[in-house]
Order: sequence, then structure tokens, then C-alpha cells
Amino acid sequence: MRNCCSSSFVSTTQKAFGSFLKSESGAALPFIVLALVGALVAVSFALDTTRMVNTSSQVKRATDAAALAIGQIQLRNENDEETDLDAIAQGYVLNNLGMDSGLIDQVQESSITVTQGSIDDHPTYTVSVTLNVQSDLLGAQAEDQIISSTVEVVSIPTEVALMLPNTLLENDSELSALRTAGKNFARNLFGEDSDDAERAQRVWLSLVPYSQAVNVFDENDPDRISRWASPGALNPPELRSLFRTGQVRSMADPRFPDRVANLLCMYRGLGAGENFFWNQSPTNQFGVYYRNDLPENGSPGADPITWVGPHPDLWPSVLVEGPRWIVADIGCPSAALLPLTNDLDAIDARLDEMTARFNVNYAIAMGWAGQALSPGMRGNAGWGDTELPLDFSKDKSNLKVIVMLAKTTGDWFDTDSYNFNPNQFTGSTGTNAAKSFAAQRFHDICRSFKNRNIKFFFIGVRPGDPKEFGRTLFANIAGPGLRECTNGDGGLYFADASNFTEGRGQISDSLEEIAEEIRQNYYVRLIK
Repeated sequence: MRNCCSSSFVSTTQKAFGSFLKSESGAALPFIVLALVGALVAVSFALDTTRMVNTSSQVKRATDAAALAIGQIQLRNENDEETDLDAIAQGYVLNNLGMDSGLIDQVQESSITVTQGSIDDHPTYTVSVTLNVQSDLLGAQAEDQIISSTVEVVSIPTEVALMLPNTLLENDSELSALRTAGKNFARNLFGEDSDDAERAQRVWLSLVPYSQAVNVFDENDPDRISRWASPGALNPPELRSLFRTGQVRSMADPRFPDRVANLLCMYRGLGAGENFFWNQSPTNQFGVYYRNDLPENGSPGADPITWVGPHPDLWPSVLVEGPRWIVADIGCPSAALLPLTNDLDAIDARLDEMTARFNVNYAIAMGWAGQALSPGMRGNAGWGDTELPLDFSKDKSNLKVIVMLAKTTGDWFDTDSYNFNPNQFTGSTGTNAAKSFAAQRFHDICRSFKNRNIKFFFIGVRPGDPKEFGRTLFANIAGPGLRECTNGDGGLYFADASNFTEGRGQISDSLEEIAEEIRQNYYVRLIK
């Protein structure tokens, strides 16, 4: 270490001491000499110690900064062996030494190193600086002092699907509240530096807006409908009279109302258990929704097509000729499912596309949330990403999470009469048989999620005590199955409110709590 006292201080002290010796004599002189020497040593020691402490503290702050920076880099770029960690540490340490030129000259790049280790299978990174410590005033022998900082990096790849209702029950104010909630949730997931282009890359979010179905349109994948449709699904026999008119030749025809309105709602079988094949490859597996309805019941964005022919909903048992209309399906959300991404701009843009649509089918939406996280949808056959979604993990090497928001008020529940396969189920909406059929779907799909280690959270909106689960129709039909999804009541949240606007604050708190729990799977922390 360099001199901690200036030469002028030493010179002045020596002169003062010499003058004193010349002017004093007698028996007291040795004691005075000893006292002054002791004082000089004490001052030198105090100054040296202060200097050493300040130096160590400054270097420790620099190694802390370097270790945290390396931890964040490794959190983003897991297993990147090409990263020169020593060079990164050297840059951070040297740039955080402050304005002390003596200290800066003393710390050489070669003395700054990074070593790797592990704690509980989590990687650790230690940044060390070796200093040559010496006291010129006291003449002590030079010694090496090692100052270091260690971070632990927990980096469990995490995929989250957020389900948001876009039904006729949500007005503009409620949709605004849902948009805000979704944007804040994304930022909570990605961390405080979520606006940084280099934020953590091991966390992804999918958006699943839902109404009576889920829109999977993607303008960058125009062949999706043909690739996913099962044989014959694009030319269903009940629409042959329409196709013969030449107005449209199939449901993939760009003139078909749903294609004009950028709507693509598909289903993978809707018999008992069939819509739970969500974990399989989509190629040639799906039917395609369409809406045979009056023109005034269609969705904005496309004109209806009219023709004379049999009623599609009654085909083939009743061949009654008459005017028919195919309209753009208002039960298909205007905002399409957004596959896993960490692009905040894309997330914000998709949330801004949400509009109020039609009725609600929760089980169908849950199936699509599962498909948003299913490795069966990876690659060009599915969502188009060659790496995502990741494989299901039995050893919890990655985490998959579904967060579902729903309004649970009212005395009406879609028990799937609209969605049943033709002639398969004759029970009408609201009958006990229909309710049992719908309730079983929640058990089946929640069991399939649980078997694949998908963590599930549910946030419901309804006034009253959240512990009174059985007092609404929704709780009676969906509640028992949802408790399987959430492993009991721990993952069930309720806002004491009549709607999403009124419950905005409670929903925000619940989402923040959920995000905090999810974030326990990816973080960097100093451990020494």
C-alpha cells in the first residue's frame, strides 16, 4: 500500500520533536520522548488503518458490482461458454474504484479473476481482487489481501400463460382494467429492468384472450388453418350448399367472413375428454368454428354471406331449405392468442387489441392455455418457435404456470351445448346432465395439468366472502375441478367486487403476489 501520511507531515513532526529535545532536559525527558514516539506511532497506525479500511470498502463495492453484473449476464445467457467473465469483471471493478488514483494504479487487471461454483445445484460466481498491502509509515512487511464478492444465480426457465376474459360481460372500463393488469403483470414477471433490451431471457409470457373460443390467427402464418385442420374439416358436409354457390369454396377461402376479419377459432374435438388433447402436435387435428346466425349477430370486420340451403345446425336430420347466413364469429376474440414471448411491445399491443365479444367457455380457454405451454406446439408445425414451449419437466428443471382471470357472478354457465359434436349429447343447457358433463371437463383438464407439473392460479371476481366457494353456479360447476388445478384453495384468489373495474386494486395485488411467487425461480443475489 502506498504512503498513508504525506512527507510534509513526517517532516513537521520531526522538527517539532527536535526543538522540544533542545529546550527540555532532566529526568522527565525520557518519558516525554516515549510519549511523543507513542503518539506518532498511534497517529500513523490510525491513518494507515483508516486508509486500509477505506481501500477495502471501495474494492468490495467494486467486486459487488462486478459479481451482480456477471450474475445478471448468466441469468440471461445460461450456459454461454463464450462469455469472457474475467474481462467483464475487470471492466466493472476498474470502473467502480472511484477517483482514488493510488488505488486505481494498485489494482491490476491480472489481479481480478472470476471463479465458478455451486450451491444446491445453483451456479455461483465469485469475483476476486488481490491487493498487495504495505504500510510505508510503520514499515510492516507487504502482504496479499484478497477481497471478493459471490453471487448465486437461480435460473429456472419459466413459461407463463395469462388467461383474460373478452366476453359480453366485460364493458370498456373493465377491459381497460384488464389491459392495465396484464401490462403490469408482464413487467412484474420480467423484473424492474423490463424496459431494458437485455432483460432476463429465461422468462416468457403468453396471452390467452378468451370468449366462447380462442382466436389463433397469425398473419405471419397464413397456412396455419390448412396445416392444423383435420381431413375434411375445411369442407364440412353441412356447408356443401354454400360452397356450390361459388361465393366461397372452403372455410380456408380468404373470402370466408372469419378469414376476412382475421378470426381463426379451432377446436380439437369436443366430445367427453376430447378437448384435452392439448399436449399433442396440432397437425391435421382440428375442426374449425363458424357461425351460422342472423346478420345482426355477426362480428364487425366482415360482411355476412347469404345463400339458400339446409340449416347447418340441423344437418343431416332435417333438410329444410331457406335463407342462411354465415357471419364473422363474434364468439371468437378479436385479440388472438399471443405465443410465449418476452417482448413487452408485443404484449402491450396484443392487450390493446382486446374487445368485448360474446359468451364464455372456460374449459375451452383452459385447453388453449395448456396448448400455449405445450411442447407439442413447438416448431413450425405449431406456434413457429423452434425452442419454445420447453419440454414438460418431471424434475422441475423448468416451470410452467397458468394464471386465469374470470368473472364468476351470475346464474348462467355455458355447459357446452353450443360446442358439442353433432348428435353426441342431447342434454340442453342448464340440465343436470349438461352441468355434470361440463363439471367433468374441469376435473379432466386440471388433472392433465397437474400430471405435467403445470402450476395454476385462479383469480375470480365476485362480491362477498371469498371463502364461500359454493354459493354461485360457477363455483358449483367449475370450483371442484379448479381446486385440483390449484392443489387446494392456496392458488384461488377472489376479488370482493362486482366487476373487474371495481376489483382493479384487489386484482392488481393478487397478480403482484403471484408474480412474486413465480419470480422465486429466477433471481441473482449476493451471498457474501
